[in-house]
Amino acid sequence: MFTLFVPGIEFLPEAASARLPALERLLARGRARPLPDSPWAALARLAGGELQRWPVGPVSAFGELDAPPPVCLRAEPLGAELERHGLFRLRAATLAITRAEAEALAEAFRQTFGGEGRRLEIACPERWYLIPADSPGDTGDWQGFERPAGMLAADERPAPPEAGLRLLLSELEMLFHAHPVNAARRERGVADIAGLHPWGGGRLDRPAGLLSRDPAVVEEPFLAGLRRLGAVRGRGHARFDPAKQGAGDVAWPLATETHGAADMESIEDAWAAPLLSALRRGRVDGVRVVTGRTVHETRRFDAFRFWQRARPLAELC
Repeated sequence: MFTLFVPGIEFLPEAASARLPALERLLARGRARPLPDSPWAALARLAGGELQRWPVGPVSAFGELDAPPPVCLRAEPLGAELERHGLFRLRAATLAITRAEAEALAEAFRQTFGGEGRRLEIACPERWYLIPADSPGDTGDWQGFERPAGMLAADERPAPPEAGLRLLLSELEMLFHAHPVNAARRERGVADIAGLHPWGGGRLDRPAGLLSRDPAVVEEPFLAGLRRLGAVRGRGHARFDPAKQGAGDVAWPLATETHGAADMESIEDAWAAPLLSALRRGRVDGVRVVTGRTVHETRRFDAFRFWQRARPLAELC
């Protein structure tokens, strides 16, 4: 069974979401069951382990950094703008952060906290890695938030991280607020880069026989890291190709930090439509679609259940 991960579609505004016929059919005609934990835990199980063995932060760093640290947290920069009703947190994808802005803030963090061994590593403007000090307090207790910002409902307040990390995040917000990067953003009338949402902490020591990293492949870095570690077979692709991929393969095209309504059309064209066609033609035996809440498994004969009409994604997830 081919597995396609698309977590985050359940949080897309219905008004902003285009109709995606192939993905809607896969979801509507599949046999749905609740996802017991998280998409990252589900992928870890496909890789033959649990998140304790494959912690999200370090594995993701192995997927996209040349020199991945053994201990780190994956972090999304969040924005803030003052509205009539208070302070709202804005996702990284909405902030249009430049690489220069991210690097300048990371350098300010290094100058302020580097003496303690802490630093920020920038993978892309929307995704950073918070690397703690090499001390038992940091490496043992820093797990961060349980879930990424993109997997939280608009009115949901995540449980805060442990006290030491919470204090650092408060100091970091003050550092960022006073930084020239944000002063310039305020002059342009755009939202501040106000703070970080770190999650997925853990330790993953560098194994022997680490595979080379392919920077040309664009996919969820946790999956890319598992491929580099040899825990998931195959290599990443830009689209489904039945000549190169088949049952047992996995795709997770979009990282949660960059997930938006416009990106879903590319998933429809590159993945959902060709997977539905391959399923009907018998080139794959089944397609498993994993969202943030459910698992939809569609076998070949399920694809012909025409009485199961396609419906908007908001009704299916």
